[in-house]
Amino acid sequence: MTRRVAVTGATGFIGWHVCERLRDAGCSVKAIVRPESRKAVPDGVERVTAALETDAMTDACVHAETIVHVAGITRARSAGEYHRVNVEGTRAVAAAALACHARMVHVSSLTAAGPASAERPRTEADAPTPITAYGRSKRESETSVTRTAGLRWTILRPGAVYGPRDRQFLPLFRLARLGIFLRLPNAAAFALNLVHVDDVARAIERVVTGGAGEGGTLFIARAEPVSIDTILKTLASTFDRVYRPVPVPVALLHAGGWVGLNGLSDERVAELTSAGFACRVDAAERSLGFRAGIDLTEGFRSTASWYREKGWL
Repeated sequence: MTRRVAVTGATGFIGWHVCERLRDAGCSVKAIVRPESRKAVPDGVERVTAALETDAMTDACVHAETIVHVAGITRARSAGEYHRVNVEGTRAVAAAALACHARMVHVSSLTAAGPASAERPRTEADAPTPITAYGRSKRESETSVTRTAGLRWTILRPGAVYGPRDRQFLPLFRLARLGIFLRLPNAAAFALNLVHVDDVARAIERVVTGGAGEGGTLFIARAEPVSIDTILKTLASTFDRVYRPVPVPVALLHAGGWVGLNGLSDERVAELTSAGFACRVDAAERSLGFRAGIDLTEGFRSTASWYREKGWL
């Protein structure tokens, strides 16, 4: 029997890959797109326009057995804007899922849990302590899901996601291609669990088609946290460049955040000067039988290849 799935944020970075993965798994996929959007959706999925409002989402997702909620914003001009899209939008999708008798898979973020070092990585049992408005909005979005009485749900918290179609890591790739590696003072200690977007999509497919993980909040990432140094050295290898790091003083980083240099916000500076964002992935392995399979070297090379093919590099 064909599974019927609706995906919000279908034209975005992660949502696009999720639609393709579920389509290829034999699901009937509805790509939910904002009414004002003119962006394409993947071939072989149904395009449905709807605002992130309860009535519109209920109509758009009728007959769906699962709603995968990926839509959200990672940059905003104010905490209020984060709240409106990430929290109120999620609350509307949760209400729609309940009305449609559908299970909801909510894609949150590791930032909802807050910083953690490689020595003491986060577990799902730890009390969340997000340090940015974005992280707090993602944490509140999780609460809006878990407090929807009668809703069947799974919450996934991906680590730092990269891969084809991603623009967050693109500036690092562009600098690395030129042999430029900007190194922060905490580059050796800062720990981060990365995950390739294909692995995120595979985890979501596992939840949708396998039915596991219901009522759970799970980190989705590579098991081994990596330092900023490791990221930069891997990028150097990706582009066959000699790794000659350029030290960046913290004061300069803060100045760049203050003036919004190249999208470097105060919140991003707060994240970069923290202990890092490390987590354990044991729960996903136990609950879903899932383990991220794409290592950093393979992932960066395939991402760089896609960037070149599309003219982004």
